[in-house]
Amino acid sequence: MTKRLNFTAVFIFIILFCAMTGQTVDAATNTTDVNLVINNKQVSADVMPFIQNDRTLVPARAVFESLGGTVKWDQDSYTVTVKYDTTTVILKINDKTATVNGKKKTLDVPAIIKNERTVIPVRFVAEELGFRVGWIDSSRTVTISSAGDPEVKPEIKGNITAVSLKEGNSKKENTIVTIELSEAIKSSEGYVTTMLTTPNRFVLDVKNFLADSQVSDLTYNQKSSPLTAVRTAAYSENTARVVCDLKEASTPVVSLSADGKTLKVAFKTLSTYFNPMEDGKLVVVLDPGHGSSTAGKRSPQGILREYEFNRAVANKMKRYLEAEGVEVILTVEDDSDPSLANRCAEANNSDGDIFVSIHANAFGNGDEWTSANGWEIYHYEGSVLSNQLATAIADANFPGIGIRNRGVKTGNLYVIKNTNMPAVLIEHGFYTNLEEIELLKSDEWRDKVARYNADGIVKFLKSHSE
Repeated sequence: MTKRLNFTAVFIFIILFCAMTGQTVDAATNTTDVNLVINNKQVSADVMPFIQNDRTLVPARAVFESLGGTVKWDQDSYTVTVKYDTTTVILKINDKTATVNGKKKTLDVPAIIKNERTVIPVRFVAEELGFRVGWIDSSRTVTISSAGDPEVKPEIKGNITAVSLKEGNSKKENTIVTIELSEAIKSSEGYVTTMLTTPNRFVLDVKNFLADSQVSDLTYNQKSSPLTAVRTAAYSENTARVVCDLKEASTPVVSLSADGKTLKVAFKTLSTYFNPMEDGKLVVVLDPGHGSSTAGKRSPQGILREYEFNRAVANKMKRYLEAEGVEVILTVEDDSDPSLANRCAEANNSDGDIFVSIHANAFGNGDEWTSANGWEIYHYEGSVLSNQLATAIADANFPGIGIRNRGVKTGNLYVIKNTNMPAVLIEHGFYTNLEEIELLKSDEWRDKVARYNADGIVKFLKSHSE
């Protein structure tokens, strides 16, 4: 019998053998159906593939018999034997040990019974028979295609020779995992990364590499780090896998050295960790928005230019904060308007603990008065600490500020998205509103909001410093 498979029949491949009695899948098993594509053709089955413990399981008796193989079920031992050409695979229900031509192999998940169909881990069976197995994450699709002669094994190019980790020197590189390779790879084709959840893990697979046996698992216990452990093992016959166990989902920055032999995986500081007194001082970065020449940032009839209000309030906040022992950094101290990137760089390259951008609001084209009114504060969506900072500042302002509270909001604003610290942007009323522009012009009101803002900031900082 030829080893070249008849792929007209392969679309059945994953419909594994039926009518097994007596045992069912544990009701607590977490399963998620996925799509199935065989040789670029979408396939449906009475039991569709699903994921268990990050492995895809599929159904199958019909496929192997239709391809010239034989399938035998032993009710007494609860094993299934699949023979094809010179290969014999034996799997036992709920047992993670399988045999291939008499050689024992360990499965990540065992064969099980679901809806009276026996289902098995697709990658294990398919690759033993010479198929290629792929995964399309965006559509949750498992793909199977021909890999040519099943006896041709992929070339192993090298080994992972060492894995180490160390504390980083910034909030953006809080923890660094370093992976050393015996041979050079190219970033575009040498490795693949995946973020997994429940529990949270970051996975890096190095293709056509193995892991040296002396590479040990590592544990990590730093309060500021999302990382808890690093594990290295063979994912398949030709792929070495490095798994980073995490306290929270955290996508790191992966970089490859110039010689192609070192991968660096840099994780940001844990999002819920914040200790501003860790370096013995409290530092606030204040960002007075815009500049004297910024187009359009002025009220109807030119009564007020926003930058002037922003500068005045920022400087008043600086004095109040310094009176509380807080060091203050201004992103700009003149009438110019640095780029948003430069403002963020000023903050990120400083010792700043938090970032507060000062603004006033507008509605419409700015050429006419409108009824829009009120105070609001923004943080970047998903930032727990920034939300806490925004709430503390809002609570300090109301009800004393005397205008409508539009609340704490999320926004995709550049300066709060691209700063490596808790960050907020405050809109202190509308300069396109006839009533609120009088407040925005008032030195007394500016002093009031500056004091309220400072009170909220200090309260937030001290709540994380005790």
